[in-house]
Amino acid sequence: MKKNLLRFLALAIFSTATATAAAQDFTEIRIATEAGYPPFEYLNPSGEIVGYNIEIGNEICKRLQAECVWVDQSFDSLIPGLQARKFDLAHSTMTATDARRKVIDFSAPLYVVASRLVANKDKTLEPTADSLKGLRIGVQQGTTMEAHARKEWAPNGVEVVAYPSYTNAYIDLASGRIDASFQEAPNAVQGFLTKPEGANFTLMGDTVKDSAILNEPIAIGVRKGNKKLKDAVDQAILDMQADGTLAAITAKYFEPGNVELPSTQP
Repeated sequence: MKKNLLRFLALAIFSTATATAAAQDFTEIRIATEAGYPPFEYLNPSGEIVGYNIEIGNEICKRLQAECVWVDQSFDSLIPGLQARKFDLAHSTMTATDARRKVIDFSAPLYVVASRLVANKDKTLEPTADSLKGLRIGVQQGTTMEAHARKEWAPNGVEVVAYPSYTNAYIDLASGRIDASFQEAPNAVQGFLTKPEGANFTLMGDTVKDSAILNEPIAIGVRKGNKKLKDAVDQAILDMQADGTLAAITAKYFEPGNVELPSTQP
């Protein structure tokens, strides 16, 4: 009995020491995001990067006993910057597509977001090539919405107009230079529809359900080969899902149904 107790204590001490050592491996984690995509990541009036993804990232850093250092980057520079070791993670509503998995790794999945069209209330549009033929549709460069639009719509008479950010797309939408924009629904609501310039516009048409690329999960980008950090981030995400933290953060930002959390993690 005494021998078993001593063995248990030794294992407990070893496990605690191992966990502490692992946490000490990550004293600072540099995370890149494009701070122009509310409510996911954006600048508040004080110039701080805030939002849903930022809160998730800060919680991960807290669990790894590390300091989060946020780096504001354009979306299309996230993967090149990650590969060039300018930062450790890319966390900016990035879909974990097969094409991206060829050049970077991804964390365990975080959530899936519905993509929708936004157009003037006097229009009736659906996210199909037939409905959008002859129209100009705004997307952000490097996003899965752009990839889908160029693959499914552009060959069938739809003009796809790519912007460095959706802020630029919304300016052109409000002025009539494009007919609709195509983005994740929560960003359209907070980034445009709730603002005075978006008063005459609305989410329009159904969500795209038959596109694998638009229904893949959002995850955190990790440089290939950085297994120790990926494993640590994965475990933090799994723990956040298991203890309800991820669901609680999600409920602060979204109405039920706008963002779907995975029921299982790999």
